Amino acid sequence: MKQLFLASVALTLLACSITLFQMSSCTKTVAQTKVDTVYKCPANIVGLWEGTYTVPDGTSFYFSFSIYPNGTMSYKGKGRYNGSDNYISFADGTYTLDGTNFSFNVTTINDPYVANGKSAQVGTATYNANDETLKNGVIGTDIHGGSVWTMKKVH
Repeated sequence: MKQLFLASVALTLLACSITLFQMSSCTKTVAQTKVDTVYKCPANIVGLWEGTYTVPDGTSFYFSFSIYPNGTMSYKGKGRYNGSDNYISFADGTYTLDGTNFSFNVTTINDPYVANGKSAQVGTATYNANDETLKNGVIGTDIHGGSVWTMKKVH
């Protein structure tokens, strides 16, 4: 019986030793998940905008705005002069953005219809920050009447 008792103790010690050995040789693996942070900046009206304006007879012409962070802007547009649809006009001025309401006041620098080339123009549009568009635009001058326009931000 003493032998049986010693054998069972020896067997128990062997089992415990094997268990302890296996536990000490195991390693815990921790899986890590990489998390990327994406910063989405709020839409900004500052930049280059391109589109068209349509005159009362239905003809559409190229139209672009350069909008600056200090409240100033300039525009470039093609138009009709002396039978050509390729006259390029330029204007400089200021703009405001109040929510979705965009408006501007500019002065042309090369209006061919006035002696000094300068004519005042005002315009409005609806700004959509989600798709970066200016839509339902209206522009008028003090001497030429009005046109409708739309633009998309390109940069």
